[in-house]
Amino acid sequence: MQFGIIGISYRQAPIEVRDRAAFSDSKKIEFYDRLREQGICQAVILSTCNRSEVSFLMADEKESAVVKEEFLLQCGSPELKEYLFEKKGEEALHYLFCVAAGLDSLVVGEDQILGQVQSALDFSRRVGGCGKQMNRIFLDAITCAKKIKTQLKISEHPISICYIGMKCLAKACKIEGKTALVIGSGKMAALALTYLRDMQAKQIYLCNRSMEHALTLKGEEERICVLPFAQRYSVMDKCDIVVSATASPHLVVRQEQMGKREHSLYLLDLATPRDIDPTLAEEEGVQLFDIDSLRAVSEENRKERQHLVTQGREIAAGASRETLQWLAASRVDPAIASLQSRCAAVEEDTYEMLDAKLHFSDHEKRAVRKILHAGFKRLIREPILALKGLDNELEQRKYGEVICSLFSDKEEGHHAH
Repeated sequence: MQFGIIGISYRQAPIEVRDRAAFSDSKKIEFYDRLREQGICQAVILSTCNRSEVSFLMADEKESAVVKEEFLLQCGSPELKEYLFEKKGEEALHYLFCVAAGLDSLVVGEDQILGQVQSALDFSRRVGGCGKQMNRIFLDAITCAKKIKTQLKISEHPISICYIGMKCLAKACKIEGKTALVIGSGKMAALALTYLRDMQAKQIYLCNRSMEHALTLKGEEERICVLPFAQRYSVMDKCDIVVSATASPHLVVRQEQMGKREHSLYLLDLATPRDIDPTLAEEEGVQLFDIDSLRAVSEENRKERQHLVTQGREIAAGASRETLQWLAASRVDPAIASLQSRCAAVEEDTYEMLDAKLHFSDHEKRAVRKILHAGFKRLIREPILALKGLDNELEQRKYGEVICSLFSDKEEGHHAH
């Protein structure tokens, strides 16, 4: 059993490619079902604005090829193969641990990715895509990420992609006194509203498909006016700035539905797949920022934090090696379970035989059970430790097969007569 990751990230693929590789919740469920049909029962899908990745456990290289094929099928574009990356074993584990800690993010040390990793694990659990080993791997990655953030304080002053986007907007146009529209009601939209308020936007409109969610986000803020989603185009005529951050799989701001404008318009698209029609960037008086266009600013942030990244990667390397050792040891779990099960059955048979012959009192029954349990447990302790100490997969498989064969809990008439 080996851990692997296949996917597409901002490092290999432009935003147009990442758009096509994004997973909606329904697509995730379909993907998990298809993997199970192929015999791959442990996987976690992480799909964010910067990456779409599948972590999985495989028995052999054939299963890795299956995941790759299914991933490309999910994207509906075989030509995306050139953008795929693939990692296995210790390299894959180290990569996951670094991703969870924000060390591989476009914005180094950003906090949002840790919650996304946790959500990805939770979703996989709910749909039955996650077993004991994958659950342990992701929990270890999350624990390590928290340790890195606490120890290095890499996220003490978090700089999100939204923050960088707002800084770019502020350079392009003075936000103070301007009118802005925010589309969405998630964490990114909430951040955008906070920054717009802090930067003294005069009027802020907010719209989302769910009025209830939008009103919750508005809270008691008087400067925010909540509008129905259908009115987003009409209010844009009044706006200088539009920030869109929805989870929609389709464009929510289309070029052909935009009215004529008499003033400049600044657009910030924080979504993947993109919310705002990229052709709007070609229009006079329109300036569009999307996630890829923010990369240069992000690289400056990365250079400033590089020494912290190096330390974080070292911590992640140590933690991922420990998880790798645990994963290797878990390959002998079936053999250990077989040994323990057979031992427990023989222990019970021995007790029943003694009780039938000697007719124990209640006190004697408890004492005999304790003595038998301790004795049989001591009997298998050394074999179990020896199994756990094996690190060669071939040896693990060989010894495991022998033990499962010798000590499987078969109906052999082993109840005493």
